[in-house]
Amino acid sequence: LEFRRVLFRSFSGTYADVNDMFQKRKWSLSLPIVPPTVDKVAAMLKGTKRNPAEVLWVVPPRQGMLTVELVAALGVMAGAKPEHMPLLIATVEAMADPVAAWRGPTTTTAATVPVFFISGPIIDKLKLNPGTGTAGGENPVTNALGYFVNLVGDVVGGSVPPNFDKSTQGSSFDLVANVICENAKETPWDKTFAEEQGFTRDDSVVTISTSYLANANIDHDSVASEDLLNTFSAGIAGSASGIASCLTVTVPDEKSPYNKPLSAWSNSVSYAVLVISPEHAATMYRDMKSKDAIRDYLVKNTVLPYKFYTKATCVPPEAFGPYDANTLIPRFTQRESIKMIVSGGPGKQSQIWVPFPQVFKPVSKKIAE
Repeated sequence: LEFRRVLFRSFSGTYADVNDMFQKRKWSLSLPIVPPTVDKVAAMLKGTKRNPAEVLWVVPPRQGMLTVELVAALGVMAGAKPEHMPLLIATVEAMADPVAAWRGPTTTTAATVPVFFISGPIIDKLKLNPGTGTAGGENPVTNALGYFVNLVGDVVGGSVPPNFDKSTQGSSFDLVANVICENAKETPWDKTFAEEQGFTRDDSVVTISTSYLANANIDHDSVASEDLLNTFSAGIAGSASGIASCLTVTVPDEKSPYNKPLSAWSNSVSYAVLVISPEHAATMYRDMKSKDAIRDYLVKNTVLPYKFYTKATCVPPEAFGPYDANTLIPRFTQRESIKMIVSGGPGKQSQIWVPFPQVFKPVSKKIAE
């Protein structure tokens, strides 16, 4: 309420004075803002038909009330334009979905990252960048979206260190969240990432997957699919190492490459998102046309010896039969655990993102016209 009163009262001073006032009141982060004047907020609200007073989300952990009007104000502050309002609102809806489990990642001791994937016609419409440097700092729209996300989380949700954000070290993503655009034109498979999430190529979609910091796949040499997938398997197995582990029993599932009861030592992450460069995607596709064949290969070969996993207090491993320090344990048991999105430009570089343990699948929302 105090924030809203300031929006609608006079303030005399320079841009530097406005920024200083907002920082002192903890209404912004350490980056500069665009002052959310009455006329700028009103102009932003023209970018949506939603009622300005509509509450989109009560943002944990502080349970701050996020209205459409406040989305507009924070959007102005982050450098967004009226035509970006549908993207901002859909992003908030994705963050607010219970499956996204926002409270856990934003208050944990880990350096978690809200990773956003944008797909569909909106990429061309807003002149986003799905190619070289897609997640870099050169595109004003994705920069504004990333800054907006953290204004929502920190200013409205109150998740700043040391309370309520307990991140041991944090990362620069605490200022500007990571935004990656899908490169549908360079995707060799029949379905894009967004289509696999249940949408069509005509839909504009934003997806959130709150994750640990990415692992890189830097494979310049592999020319065969299996060789490249082996290096991906090593990267997936080592991503977010040391998460509390537990023995589990997997029931038979025809979608699992194992397709039999399996005793598995899992690393408490539900899936991995592979952000695959076009060149790596072409190598995978050359020998293995099917995404499911690729997923099955990765699941079978993403293994580590038992000694490399942490030992959580769960079911005793001896209950599942003989094992020793060198018994190979798979990280995943089902192909659905491998998510694949093609993004970026030339170069044999890809990324591996694994989610916070409370996040069981990515959350996608359609962006309104």
